[in-house]
Amino acid sequence: MPDPLVIIPGTLRHLVTIQSPSAARDAAGQPNATWTNVLTTNASIESTAGSSFRFSFQGNALASNATDLIIIRYPGAGVVIKPGYQVIYNGTAYTITAVDDVLRRHRKLALACVGIDVGSV
Repeated sequence: MPDPLVIIPGTLRHLVTIQSPSAARDAAGQPNATWTNVLTTNASIESTAGSSFRFSFQGNALASNATDLIIIRYPGAGVVIKPGYQVIYNGTAYTITAVDDVLRRHRKLALACVGIDVGSV
């Protein structure tokens, strides 16, 4: 069985930006959804049909509707990534539905994501 903490060299070939929602208000006081960049990093993006997804999110109801699994290196304790954030890659936005710090070892994060319409970025 391969080590789940190992990141194979070359698999983190996609440059992604992770964003958090910001609750700003416009001049009329209405909520204005904006996004704030949290982290830009390299990632691997794969289908949820893969074994990595099943290992990280087996039995997780929040991740059950995910379409993609995005893997990044652990960004450090100062960077918080939560469900509801979004990942932008090549003009496509993915909503994070679940986050797994693989084996709680702070080496690798697995993000269960749902791809959303490009026009909504």
